[in-house]
Parts: sequence; C-alpha cells; structure tokens
Amino acid sequence: MSIHHEGLRTNAASITNLRDVLKARGHLRGYIRHTPLEHSYELSRHAGADVYLKLENLQVTGSFKVRGPLNRLLSLTNEERERGVVGATAGNHGIGLSYAAKQLGMRAHIYLPETADPAKVRVLESHDAVLHLLPDIEEARQAAMRAAQRDGMVFVSAYSDPFVIAGNGTIGLEIVDDLPDVEVAVVPVGGGGLVSGIGTALKAVNPALEVWGVEAANSPTFTTWRLRGETAPVKLLPSIAEGLSGYIEPETITWPIVSDVVDKMLGVSEVEITRAMAWTMEHHRYVVEPSGAAAMAVLLRAPAELRGRRVTVVLSGRNVSMPRFMSLMGYQKGR
Repeated sequence: MSIHHEGLRTNAASITNLRDVLKARGHLRGYIRHTPLEHSYELSRHAGADVYLKLENLQVTGSFKVRGPLNRLLSLTNEERERGVVGATAGNHGIGLSYAAKQLGMRAHIYLPETADPAKVRVLESHDAVLHLLPDIEEARQAAMRAAQRDGMVFVSAYSDPFVIAGNGTIGLEIVDDLPDVEVAVVPVGGGGLVSGIGTALKAVNPALEVWGVEAANSPTFTTWRLRGETAPVKLLPSIAEGLSGYIEPETITWPIVSDVVDKMLGVSEVEITRAMAWTMEHHRYVVEPSGAAAMAVLLRAPAELRGRRVTVVLSGRNVSMPRFMSLMGYQKGR
C-alpha cells in the first residue's frame, strides 16, 4: 500500500491521524497478527453485495483489543512500566491490556464487573493480572481511575486514548492492504475507539470510503449524540453485547473523531445479535461473542444501500464461554 501523508488528516487529526496509525503498525509488528480478510459467499449472496469478513476474532487474544493497549504500553517510560498499569473492562480490554503487560514484563491491575464472562476471567488470570471485582462496569472504571491516581500507575482507557485509537487503526491499514477497492467498512461501536481508529485510517487513504458504525440498540450513545449534535444523557438498557454497552463519558476523545469519520450509525437488537452469532457459526464455523457479531447483524438486514458494493465487516472478538454461547443460541432459537 502506497500512502501519501501530506493533506491526509481528518478534522480530528489533532487527536489521532494517519501518521500515528502508521507508527503504531511499526510498533505492533511481531506482537500481533495481521488477521485474515475472508470472503463470505453466503453473506454476499444474502446481502447482494461483495462481502469480506475482517477476522479479529482470530487475533492473538481473541479480540482486536490487544492492539490499542499494546501500542499504549510501548509508549511508556521505563519508570512508568515499573509502576504498572491499570484498566477497567467488561472483559476484552482487560485481556488485551494484561496480555500486553505480560509480554513487556509489567504488572496489570484489572477492574471488572462481577458479572464478567467466566471465560474472560480465566484468561485474565492466565495473564497474571491482579483482578478487582466491582458491582458494575462504571464502578469498575471509577475505582480503576482512583487506584491509578493513588498508586501512580498509568490508567489505560479502552477507547479514550490516542495511542489506543492509533493501535486500533492498524486494522484499517490491513483492510486496505488486502482489499484496496473496499467501498464500505461496517464496524461495531462501544466507546468508539475501534471505529475511530479504523475510520481515521480508511478516510485518510480514501476519503470517499464509507464507514458505518453499529451500536447495541439498548446502548445508543453515539447514535443519540449524532442526532442531537452534542453529548447528552442517554437512556441505557442492559445488553448481551457488554462490550458495546454502558456509560460513555461525554468528554471522551472519541466523540469528535466519530463525528468526523463515521458516515452512518445504526443500532441492532438483542435478537439480531444472537441471529448473527448463529449465522457466523453455521456458515463460517466461527464462534463470535455478542459484541463481535453486531456488525454482521447489519449485513443480515441486506441494506439496499450496500447492494452491488464491496463491503468489509469487522468481527471484533470471540471471547465467550461455551455455556453462555449455547444459552444465547437457545435464546435466538426461541425467538
């Protein structure tokens, strides 16, 4: 891929730009996988488009969320590394952060809700993370930030960090490496760190390329903010896609980036998410977690705007316990 740097900046480039993403790719080389971009014959036929799956479910930690934290940790000073890092997570961010910390010989303190998927907790334990359980994810986030301030550790946000966003943007570079004529990228959205990074990279390479963000309909923060043109309180409901749900602080740095690089925001229901999980297993034999299936759910609607176009769908992660996966498949079947 040949990229001319000059002039390729989004309006939010003061936060993260293409140069930052290119630097991140160099830093991450040797630590992570360039994940496959797999053509989906069945989904292409169903949607009337030429559809490719970006398989971040095959990343070294089972999720894209190792890219950002690793890029962040590689930016730390030796003194900061010695003090350790802290993060709050529903699961995958903690897995990525603790994996990155272990690779670099650092200690990671992970704060997470008591309801976290047991499969994710087991992986965290295997990475030698120090675990702290709180009643919910927002309490975990607040406790993690207090601990970082108290003990002089670096708090690594799952999304509101320019190094994390740049690390996530390396997915966008891989997409255009493997599919230079891609026209639309459909990306799951929680705190906005993934779509901010991918969107920044893709729009820099080709400003005409469309980026669609997909939220859990039960947690429509960015959809609501975009409609209002500003941050505002949002009514949130629980979602099976815990990685895409929960409170997002209005001061997050992802908000101006999402406003700049995302062309369309969509919400998917709980039933649509489980249907997408089942589809992915049936037609591709991949286990994906609820958050990882959200973008697939949009393609299963067969949107008319995508007919005849070349589309990439990001499957962002696979980290779900088998009992929970089977339970969710029963939920889907019952609908």
